[in-house]
Amino acid sequence: MAADKLSEIEACVLALVSVDGPATPYAIRKVFLHSPNPQWSGSAGTIYPLIERLKRRKLIRTKVFRTGKRRGKRISLTSAGSRAVRSWLSLPVQAWVAGVPPDPLRTRIRFLGVLNPRQRRAFVQDAYQRMQAHVRTIQGDCKRKRGKGGFPYLMARGALLSIQSRCSLLKEVAEAVGVDLRDGIAKEIRADGKKAGTTSTTCSKYERSARSSDPKHVPFALREDIEVTGF
Repeated sequence: MAADKLSEIEACVLALVSVDGPATPYAIRKVFLHSPNPQWSGSAGTIYPLIERLKRRKLIRTKVFRTGKRRGKRISLTSAGSRAVRSWLSLPVQAWVAGVPPDPLRTRIRFLGVLNPRQRRAFVQDAYQRMQAHVRTIQGDCKRKRGKGGFPYLMARGALLSIQSRCSLLKEVAEAVGVDLRDGIAKEIRADGKKAGTTSTTCSKYERSARSSDPKHVPFALREDIEVTGF
């Protein structure tokens, strides 16, 4: 089966078995359950039907084993499954893999103009606080894998760098809508540059600039004439 017909999670399951060796369906499920990436689903309703699909496609085989009185199944790759993993990693790297990845937060930032100033600030504050929780989780994952090194650590390191980059973007958005995140607490910046409570509806200096008739004085984040293509 061609790798381009596999979903990313299907290919990852095959690759896990290829690299780590035969595993039980539950062991595979635990890998995704413990992933710091909330977009991976480790639910039983996702992993177990996925394994059955791979088995029907003859990409994996199962072997029954016993541990005491308990009976289980261990998954291994077929020759076709091994070829699918190599094809998934083959050249050329597909454009969607090497390009700008989907980012639902970045997409929502594009449309913050739908909200009023107070709602924009509340959105940024909430996103920042939730993102910081993810940063701490990923830092912990990175720390656990640092000792072993290798590709698992590099993947965790990549996740950390990625979310740090998203934090940098969110700080720029916060500045654009008039929220100060530098001290870890979101506070509104009034038009005079002073901090105020987050409930005020006073427009930030950037939002006031957006009303200017001269587009050169409008910050990039609030320019309406710029086409944004990366979501």
